[in-house]
Amino acid sequence: MQTYLTNNYLLNPVPPTQSTSVIGHAPEVLTQIYDTQVNMCILKRAIAPVVRTYVAYLQQEHVDFQLTRRVSVQSVIAVLMGSLPAHSMRVSFIEDVAMAIDMFSCLFELDQVGLRLLVLNKTMCPRFHTDKVPCRLVTTYAGKGTEWLDIDGIDRSSLETSKESIAEHDTIQRLSEGDIALLKGNGWEGSNGLGVIHRSPSLNDNETRLLLTLDFA
Repeated sequence: MQTYLTNNYLLNPVPPTQSTSVIGHAPEVLTQIYDTQVNMCILKRAIAPVVRTYVAYLQQEHVDFQLTRRVSVQSVIAVLMGSLPAHSMRVSFIEDVAMAIDMFSCLFELDQVGLRLLVLNKTMCPRFHTDKVPCRLVTTYAGKGTEWLDIDGIDRSSLETSKESIAEHDTIQRLSEGDIALLKGNGWEGSNGLGVIHRSPSLNDNETRLLLTLDFA
């Protein structure tokens, strides 16, 4: 078993049979990602006004902003200070991103993370899919959040072969602005191929979103 699946967090030894999500308003909800019956954890939160101010500035003045790199946990603030455009509220935004990185790295005992911070003006991954990574943190600072399915009995083979929407007759759920979500992928040991089924939301003309994702480096 891989190091990030420690015995302290093996809450249920039964292999998963369906995708299950949990939602909470305290950071502790994210620790439930280690439960074998849980594939997605959502921390509900409100984004501070000072952070929203910088997010709006980034969306309006830097519509092509993209930051994708592997960073050490210790150097995150320095990297963001050197990469993000100057603004009076930049430090507040960086502290918020650093908080998400701190939670992710502590939860999985990581020294480095794969960081993506993107202003998007088109749909990045329009089809429902599962990720091959062990686990990914996703949060949308502005705009439509990631869409996902929390249902049983899906023919997952259609994710790769069907041109039709897998959710034509099912309810599509969407993360809200500010939500911090952990999504298990098919790379999580013991996931039984039941990574979270999700996609990017469709964007209209002149619509943007600011997305942060974190991966194991």
